[in-house]
Parts: sequence; structure tokens; C-alpha cells
Amino acid sequence: MALLSTLISPAIALATPVTAQAADKASTQCVTVEAAHLKAQHQVTNAKGHRWQMTQLRDGQDVIIQRDNTTFEQWATNGEYVRYFPVEKRSVTYRKGDLRALNIQHDREQLYHVVSPALATNMAKTKLKQLPCFEAKGFAGKVNGMESQLDWIASIELPQQFNLGKVLSYRLITVEPYSHEAFVALTQSYQDIDFADVGDSESDPFIAKMINQGFIEHGCSGFYSSEGHAIEVQGGHGNHSH
Repeated sequence: MALLSTLISPAIALATPVTAQAADKASTQCVTVEAAHLKAQHQVTNAKGHRWQMTQLRDGQDVIIQRDNTTFEQWATNGEYVRYFPVEKRSVTYRKGDLRALNIQHDREQLYHVVSPALATNMAKTKLKQLPCFEAKGFAGKVNGMESQLDWIASIELPQQFNLGKVLSYRLITVEPYSHEAFVALTQSYQDIDFADVGDSESDPFIAKMINQGFIEHGCSGFYSSEGHAIEVQGGHGNHSH
């Protein structure tokens, strides 16, 4: 069930580097992708060899992230965080004060770019990689004490590949344009509740179920340490920054 596949525009596959000549030939088939309005599919692999796909949508400075088919999350420029449950058509909004009260911290730059652009400033430049419709600048060096590699596509402000030692890796599979209208339509018709009101709503079967499954009370999969590299699991229970 592809919850976020609401755009018809063709996706650009990025799995395999190509020669400069092939890249020139392919450029005639490339669509224009703006960094502020895109849909990107990433493959994530953790230290245990578990793999899953992560979808990222951008609308200006707002970003939606989906890691499984049961939920997706939106981080807005005003600091609010919203967790959506498509099957139930329900959502939970966390205000900035809620996140502070829960001692939940996030790195907005990392959320928006998958890998913070600042990482490259502390890494050595390596070779330039030619992709079908983009070029990626290569970097290598230590991140959090681990030898890491980064291939960065400046035009869309995303990594084509990032390996954090042997702990975590991201690989950009496809990228395509994504319109403001599609972004807005994705979150329409949801019955929302403020996190502050969850405690008074435990008689609501949805709230009771979400608390029991750990989706609401115990943090969400979009929460990171300040370094932004704490993903260890796949699925809805996510990471905790308590």
C-alpha cells in the first residue's frame, strides 16, 4: 500500500552511477526537480542488516516522512509535529511545548536533508559521481568516530548515498517532483487531537489502541539525537529520545 504515491510525474532512478557520456544522453529524459518540492525514496539499512524504505516529501520548508504503511509524520516550520494514521484517518499534533515536556529533541536540518549538510564540512572531498540526471559530490571522513562516506547531490539537497560506518546507510533510490497541492491533499480529512488532550481521551478506542501500541506516549520514529543518526529499527514503534 503506497500511501504517498499521489503524483503522476515520472520518477528519476538513482540506483546506479553512469558515465558522463551516458549522463549527457540521459539528460534529455530528465524532469526538473526542485529541492523544495520533491518526493524521494530512500533505502535504509541498519547494523543488523535490516532494510526498509523511507519516503520523504517536501513542500517548501515543511517535510513529511514515512517509514512504513501504518503511519507517517509531518514536521512543520512552526515547530509542530503531527503523526498521521491513514487507516484510522486520525492524527495527533504535538506542539513545541509538548515536545519540550517529553524531552524529545530533533535535528530539523537532518530531518529535511536526511543527512545534515554540515557533515560535509568536516569530511575530505573525494571523487565526483555522475548520475543519470544529477552529479553527486563525494566526501569521506569520521562521523561520530566512525569512518563514513557521503555522496551529496547539491541541486536537490539530498544524499545519493550515506554510510555511517557499518551502523547505518541511506541510499537514494528515486526522486521526482511533488506539488504543493498533492502535499496538502495528503493530510486532508484527518480527525486531529492535540497531544495535550490525549490523557483526557483514553475512552476513545483509537487513543487507547495507540497508547497500548506505544505510538503516542513513548515517542515516534521521527525523533533523533542531535547528531541525527539514532535509527535502529523499522516500523511504527520508532526511536526514543527520553
